[in-house]
Amino acid sequence: MSFSSRRAAAALAVTLGSLAIAPAASALDLPGPAGEPIGLDVTNTTVVDYRWDNRNHDPRAFNPRPIVDDDYGEWINRLNVQATWWRFRVGVRLDSALYYLTTTRTEAQVIAQKQIDAVKQADPSAQVPQTIDYANRFYNELNTRFLNSIYPAKLYVGYNQPGLDITIGDFYAQLGRGLVLSVRKIDELAIDTTIRGGKVVFDKKLGPARIGATLLAGQMNPLRFDEVSGRRLHGAGSPLFFGFPDAKPATTYAINGQPVVAEPRPSYLEDTIFGGRVEGGIDAVQFAANASVLMRKSFTEQNLACRNACPTGDSTCVDRCYAEFPEFTVLPGGRSHNQIRTFSGSVNVPSIAGIGDLYVEVAGQQLRDGHVGAIDAQGMATERQADVSGYAVYANANFGLGKLQLSLEAKHNRKFFPLGSNIDVTTPGYSAPEYSVVAYSAPPTAEPIYIEPIESPNVCMTGGRATANFKYDEHTSVYGWLGRYRSWTEVPTNDLCQSMDDQFRTDTWDTAVGIDMSREQGKSHARAWIGARIAERAVPTLGTRAPGETDVLYYEGYIRYDLVKHIKGPFSLQLQGFHRNRYLPATHGRVWNEGENYTALHWSPHLSAVFGYEYSTRPGCQPELADEDEFKVVLCHYLSGGLTYRSGSTDTWASRLVNTVNLFVGQRRGAIRCVSGVCRLFPPFEGARLEVVSRF
Repeated sequence: MSFSSRRAAAALAVTLGSLAIAPAASALDLPGPAGEPIGLDVTNTTVVDYRWDNRNHDPRAFNPRPIVDDDYGEWINRLNVQATWWRFRVGVRLDSALYYLTTTRTEAQVIAQKQIDAVKQADPSAQVPQTIDYANRFYNELNTRFLNSIYPAKLYVGYNQPGLDITIGDFYAQLGRGLVLSVRKIDELAIDTTIRGGKVVFDKKLGPARIGATLLAGQMNPLRFDEVSGRRLHGAGSPLFFGFPDAKPATTYAINGQPVVAEPRPSYLEDTIFGGRVEGGIDAVQFAANASVLMRKSFTEQNLACRNACPTGDSTCVDRCYAEFPEFTVLPGGRSHNQIRTFSGSVNVPSIAGIGDLYVEVAGQQLRDGHVGAIDAQGMATERQADVSGYAVYANANFGLGKLQLSLEAKHNRKFFPLGSNIDVTTPGYSAPEYSVVAYSAPPTAEPIYIEPIESPNVCMTGGRATANFKYDEHTSVYGWLGRYRSWTEVPTNDLCQSMDDQFRTDTWDTAVGIDMSREQGKSHARAWIGARIAERAVPTLGTRAPGETDVLYYEGYIRYDLVKHIKGPFSLQLQGFHRNRYLPATHGRVWNEGENYTALHWSPHLSAVFGYEYSTRPGCQPELADEDEFKVVLCHYLSGGLTYRSGSTDTWASRLVNTVNLFVGQRRGAIRCVSGVCRLFPPFEGARLEVVSRF
């Protein structure tokens, strides 16, 4: 076992040992200084899984990424400890990961050779890479995945008194409705980003008025290993992140079999944020101003100067330059600038004549200090990304008249970019592409939370949604919405909104109707809705329509539901899922269907048994069944079963140690999952997963 393996294993053993003694400690009501009690809250989450072949590998494609995610196991542990005394609180979260039975370098060579031989046997004229070149792709892929780790993921010290809260360490933050800053945890997407620094929140009542202020500063702290992919993120190094995992040298091999060792490089250059909010008003109306400045660490000019000094063809020198002065491929949008200033003003009217409310926020954004593309002999920048300025407007109003409730949401964005993270997603052997979803703002989308955006629609978009809810009686309501949107950045060639010409414009309708009904004192309920979404180009491509071409950019029709029927006593039956009919001609030549249904038998509150069925006819859902004819329909099935146990209390030692247990065995399809405009791609899962949560 390697040193890192022993260290991770030892850390997990210490974690389990601490849990063994924690119940005794937490059972005591320990007095603290000045007669104030000391409270101790311990939560530990352990995940153990094993993954077998998830069927996402195309045997004709020489891509190691969907091969190394088969046949391996992991042990993820997250230990949260918080202590409180008087007005103070202290917290630490220790994250650790231990991987087992992962692909080794020797196995990678065998896999590479077998795949090359199989492709050549099927088609002797097929173009295949040299064995050593393909094996090196495996080595690069494994250099940042399945690395045993332990580190203090979250640390904080806090002080709270009426009207004042101070935090030093890790904290979440949101300014306004997310236009200016939104750093939060999104469990559904396995995202948990905090700011490590300091935050002060002040709030005071002055007669009928209230004033408040928030000041914050620090560096962004995304999780450093990804449970979904096993990828590890490496920072460039900062005094704020002590004990964090370091990057490894990348070892590949030359044709003569000699090792080629490249120096370590980070995949993340720590982003720094400064922000604040001031607010004030009376009960009838409140005003607020928000501002943030995102500062990206950059070594562009030093990297260029270093590489310019390297002798022609000296790859070792170039590699040393990238190691000493890390530089990533410039991504579009806000990631191409090292400073982003975002600011907004808002007005909130909580009550309008007792029948409604109104919220309006207007934001501006300035992208400055663009990346340098070249320097001259004197080391001066000769090419730099141009400054960009944009703005956004968001409004939300709600009105109620008797049984009818009406909600209106609108947005108007022009060159308004999300605050993307400074992460390498392209460099072989060092990149962390799964972390491209990490962002520090979440502008309101004015759309259903599960909508999957195409390209970057919100950068330049005008639109809104109206929702009506009619409450027939105390237990039954019907509702529906209609959304209309125009975007100029759903077309890849205009992702920066360089033009507002109609040839780049797309028009979208989004509508749905549904019912929300409860019976038997809420023990049974039916929530279901049916909807459709269609996005079309404003003008045909190049002004003409080729045979078979369509103006449709995207189409979807769907039904979503959550049905619960109480059986008797503590028993109930639940059906939850969705079914979708989709068409995206830019990437798929035909319409496809996909969906899922989970049937659960509940024994409240302790036990639930779940059976899941998912399916997809999306082209490529199972590459090994793919055919040259893209219109051939292949139906992929995914079956699973699971159990959930909840102790329902923390009264006994056993109920604390095993507070919640989740067991999943089977398959899940690969899919893009979205939460309010934030999306990430989840690869297919086939295996077994056990999660145990302990609370003390």
